[in-house]
Amino acid sequence: MSKPPAKRAILNYLGSATGASTRNFSAEKYPCNSKLLGLLAVTFAFLPFFASAENASLYLRPSSGTYSVGSVFEAGIYMNTGGNNVNAVKVDLQFPPDKLQVVSPNLGKSIISFWVIQPTFSNSNGTISFQGGVPPPGINTTDGYISSIIFRVVNVGTAAISIKDSSRVLLADGKGSDVLGSRSDAIFSLKLPPPAGPVVVAPGHEDPNKWYQDTNIEFVWAMPKGATAVSYVLNSDALAISDDISEGNKTSILYKSLPAGTHYLHIKAFNPDSGWGGTTHFAVNLDNNPPADFKIQISPGVTTSTKRPTVIFDTTDTVSGLSHFTIKLIKTSAPAGEGEPDSSAPFFVEASSPFVLPELDFGTYDIVVRAHDFAGNYKEVHQKLKIAYSILQNLGSDGISLRSNLVLPWWAVYSLLALLIILLLYILHFAYGRHKEVEAKLSMGVLSMVDHSVSQKLNLLKQKREEFDQDKFKVLHDKRENYFKEHWDEKK
Repeated sequence: MSKPPAKRAILNYLGSATGASTRNFSAEKYPCNSKLLGLLAVTFAFLPFFASAENASLYLRPSSGTYSVGSVFEAGIYMNTGGNNVNAVKVDLQFPPDKLQVVSPNLGKSIISFWVIQPTFSNSNGTISFQGGVPPPGINTTDGYISSIIFRVVNVGTAAISIKDSSRVLLADGKGSDVLGSRSDAIFSLKLPPPAGPVVVAPGHEDPNKWYQDTNIEFVWAMPKGATAVSYVLNSDALAISDDISEGNKTSILYKSLPAGTHYLHIKAFNPDSGWGGTTHFAVNLDNNPPADFKIQISPGVTTSTKRPTVIFDTTDTVSGLSHFTIKLIKTSAPAGEGEPDSSAPFFVEASSPFVLPELDFGTYDIVVRAHDFAGNYKEVHQKLKIAYSILQNLGSDGISLRSNLVLPWWAVYSLLALLIILLLYILHFAYGRHKEVEAKLSMGVLSMVDHSVSQKLNLLKQKREEFDQDKFKVLHDKRENYFKEHWDEKK
């Protein structure tokens, strides 16, 4: 009898590994080998089912870099399928439109065979979308090029190009299962081009990538060798060029009370021998406005028996942007008999919303939250908190807490109580008056004229009462007669 293929292959492998032939590796010579080989055959047959592929990943290349305003660079989108066969890819990118602008997508030698939706972009919203597919059986790659985008740098700062959550990598399994597991973004540093004219500094505002609160700026520069005059202009255009009108041989200029935002000084020098030279661009970021006002919310409420309430807060900053939040908790009072609150000064700690407070004792607290922007401005907001015993958890100095941050004022509570008392008194007065009215009509015998049905019921009741009294009198009379008759007979 011939051996099954799987068993024969294992025998050959064992024979080659031990130097023995399959003929010698027989069940007659080794009685237990047939069972062992059968188990090995089943194990090898099911090995492909135990192998598991990893999730796919999307990433950008290069992932970082430094580029000058006015220059262009290319960022590619790549895919690692993680050992899977995939047949469809959807990529959505987000970029800062105030710092980068798309020149054009570049498909190149993409692994995508056909585009379901042609690559589209919006320089106003800062979005890019790709969506394409691959014919069956799909593609399995560790570094597959999808597409690339050519960007132009339009402003200084830091620009992050991110792959959005809506991106997808679909498995070629007939179901379109999403196997995208990770996304890697790219961050680029954007700066002004090297000085082509006078070298400029701004004392107190040296770093063009930082934000400053002081809105008074002095620009200082050194006149190039042979130069006799300069021309400069201050505006919000990163690559503007000043006109050819001389401002003299100044070496500094002071601007006062500039508005918040990014300002650029553009300066060039004049040499009698060569004319106007190249332009130097110098950026200064100003923000002296705090973040927007906001409110603190406390869950489950500003008056609660929960000893670890949650503090919720959020706001925005339209100029330099929101940097971080800090929070401080001040105990302002303690329940009677527990002594005075701790007088030590608390300190601010960095926090993010929602923030769960540490376990607190009974008493009242002042919660202070500060929102900081990148220029160092901050907005401070306060909120009272009371940790009360459960029986009083809804009562506060301002009123009754119905739910989180919803308080019924005491004046409204008193008004409702007064209305209820007035309503109750009116009902009692009405009932008492009705009772007196019926009583008077009964005494006057005129109830029959007002309510015949009531009169009939009363007359019937009166008749039944008389019949009951008569029956009762007759029974008593008969008993008495029988008693006297019996005793009279005994005496005789």
